[in-house]
Amino acid sequence: MASWTSSSYEGRYLQLTITETVDTPGNSSTLSWTLTSAGGIETYYTVDATTVTINGTTVYSKGRTYWSDRVFPAAKGSVSGTINVPHNSDGSKTVTVGFSTRVYIYGSLEYGGTMTLTNIDRTAPTVSFSINSITAKGFSVSATSSAVCDIWQYSVNDGSSWTQFSTAEGTSASATISNLTANTSYTVKVRARKKSNRVYGVSQSVSVKTLGGTEINSVQDVTADSSTVYLYLNTTVYNASYTHTLKIKNGNSVYLTISSLKWSLGTASRTVTLTSSQRTTLLNAMSGFKSFKAVFELTTFNGSTQIGTASTFTAEVKTTEANSAPTLSGFSYRDSNSTTVSITGNSQYLIQGYSTLTVTPGTASAKNGASIENYTASCNGVSVSNTVSGDLTIGIVTASGSVEVVLTVTDSRGYTCSKSVTITVIAYEKPKISSVTLRRTNDIESEMQLKFSGSISPVTINGTMKNTVRYIRYRYKKTNQSSYGSYYSILSTADINGSSFSYENLELCNLDANYSYDFHLQIQDRLYTSTALDIYFVVPQGTPLIALRKGKVGINTPNPQSALDVEGEIRMNGFNIMGLVMEAIPDDTNLNDLTAPGIYFRRYAADTSLNYPCTNYGMLEVFSCSTNVVIQRYTKRDSPFTMYVRSKVNSSWNAWVQKS
Repeated sequence: MASWTSSSYEGRYLQLTITETVDTPGNSSTLSWTLTSAGGIETYYTVDATTVTINGTTVYSKGRTYWSDRVFPAAKGSVSGTINVPHNSDGSKTVTVGFSTRVYIYGSLEYGGTMTLTNIDRTAPTVSFSINSITAKGFSVSATSSAVCDIWQYSVNDGSSWTQFSTAEGTSASATISNLTANTSYTVKVRARKKSNRVYGVSQSVSVKTLGGTEINSVQDVTADSSTVYLYLNTTVYNASYTHTLKIKNGNSVYLTISSLKWSLGTASRTVTLTSSQRTTLLNAMSGFKSFKAVFELTTFNGSTQIGTASTFTAEVKTTEANSAPTLSGFSYRDSNSTTVSITGNSQYLIQGYSTLTVTPGTASAKNGASIENYTASCNGVSVSNTVSGDLTIGIVTASGSVEVVLTVTDSRGYTCSKSVTITVIAYEKPKISSVTLRRTNDIESEMQLKFSGSISPVTINGTMKNTVRYIRYRYKKTNQSSYGSYYSILSTADINGSSFSYENLELCNLDANYSYDFHLQIQDRLYTSTALDIYFVVPQGTPLIALRKGKVGINTPNPQSALDVEGEIRMNGFNIMGLVMEAIPDDTNLNDLTAPGIYFRRYAADTSLNYPCTNYGMLEVFSCSTNVVIQRYTKRDSPFTMYVRSKVNSSWNAWVQKS
């Protein structure tokens, strides 16, 4: 019991009392409460708003009651009631009690608190059981409990559903479970309800299998391509008169079926020897892979009637590379480029970068039901494949020297067989020039001079050079023309010594000195245009030292534009004579950028943002000996012809200074 009492006025007070009645099976308590108004020298007292809450539920509430109302709680007396409170799952419970009121004075005060209820036993009984008398259709269950129970149930599906088998009060109970399926595993549990608190205790699960067909306990991995194939199994036979059918399956596909197997009673290792025909059937079924995870499915029969369901076990069925890899007699190779073969004279020699390597497979044979599915030839990082036997053209070999060629055949299981041959690839580079000169005589004449030297790759086989220079020729055209003329051969006048060649002619041909020419020199060896060396030149027009024209003389220019036209700097008495620029200044030109000596003029208003000293038209004079030492002088065009001067030293310009 618990009670709470308000403060008093002239002896009048209110008191809340709560008593508990426990319902153990229901895991709850019934709380009986009584609110009493007592004491005081007067019969009636005004009482402010009064509220009683238990476990969050308001069980009594009344507004302010005046003494003149002459009713409870202003009058002496009591009210009472009950409330049911569920306990926590572990049987514990503490409730919060709210009790607010006040005698005579305005403003209710809180006098409540908490109440800890009786702890209810919620422990479950400990349940265990044993299995006896296993048959094809069922078995017996004997269960015990650590406390008196009044309901007993079993489950054969790990607690998904329950079947009641006893309501007798006690600490043990038994049942016979029947109508089960033969040769089937069941996950059995038992539960019992404790009488005192109606809490169930659940046992551990036990796996039970009804008797029936023979069971496979284990199967060893099978080597299917052994000369004699054995299946090693461990089985449990429940009836020696039964016969068995064994299937080897891959997924839903049955690869092999063996019937009429019969074994002795009990658990033992069994050996099944495949016939030659059965071995072939199994290997043919797995012709597309080296191994697979096989399901060995054993079905038990009593005559023609199947007993229970099939028993299965998974093991690997495999082949081995030693027994099942394909064989390859070898291969031949050749240079299939007729041009390079015409140079070497032997298709067994290849020329680097130009010969075409072709491989012809020999005889390839698959084993144990497989088939050859791929031929791959590889050389110097290049591989070529085909699904049928035939020439494999690898193509150009970029390496030189002794180079390995590998042919690999692959069967339908993925096994391979490879053969390799080392071939000779002769190093080769296209013709090259070590030095060359093409010029006009004295750089101005029409007569051309040509001089060069170079070499070709010798392509030597057994000490004999197979390559030779076949073409040395040239052609030309005026630069402004679109097409070259015919070739002129100079092979007969070249000096050729083994793989080296040279040529010199100071009177090669005449090209009009008044025109620029494009000149093409070409050198070919026995690979002709595929490796031709092409060198292109631009021959400028001839530039005379002095050109005399009617009324004009040019120095270093063939077409003088005035009485005396000099291309280049002029010196007198050891000093340069300035050649001045004379031109207008464009609108967007910044004066900071005008550093070349000369006289420049501005025809329009100037812009001081472009570093002009003023906005007037005028003339700019620039004096400089380099871009880092410059003096600029700007003179207004109109009166009073004001002049401004500034200078630049290195990268900095000084400010304009006005001169009067």
